[in-house]
Amino acid sequence: MTSSWAPPSAWKGETSMGTPHMLPAPVMGDMIVGELAVHGWDLAVATGQRLELPADLLAHLHDTVSAGVEQGREMGMYGPEVAVPADAPTLDRILGLTGRDPAWA
Repeated sequence: MTSSWAPPSAWKGETSMGTPHMLPAPVMGDMIVGELAVHGWDLAVATGQRLELPADLLAHLHDTVSAGVEQGREMGMYGPEVAVPADAPTLDRILGLTGRDPAWA
C-alpha cells in the first residue's frame, strides 16, 4: 500500500472515496493517514499494544489535524478537545485534538 502513495502523482489532482464529492488529493491523503493513525492508536490501546509512528509523520499530522479540527468537530468527526500538556508527545496532542484521552487504557 505505501508504494501506491510514493509517487508524487498520487498527491496531485483530485480524488474521492467512492462518492461523487471530489477533494484535492493531498487533502484526501492527509485525511486517510490521519484516520489510520488515530484508529491505529484505538486498536493498539484496545489490544494492550503501543503505536509507534515516525516523528516526521506525526508532525505533519499534527499540523493537518490542527488546521481542520474545528471543521472536523462541526462534521461530527471529532469530539470535544481533551486537554493535553503542550509538551506531551505529538501523538498525544493529536489524540487530544480529536477528542481522545491519550491516558485511556
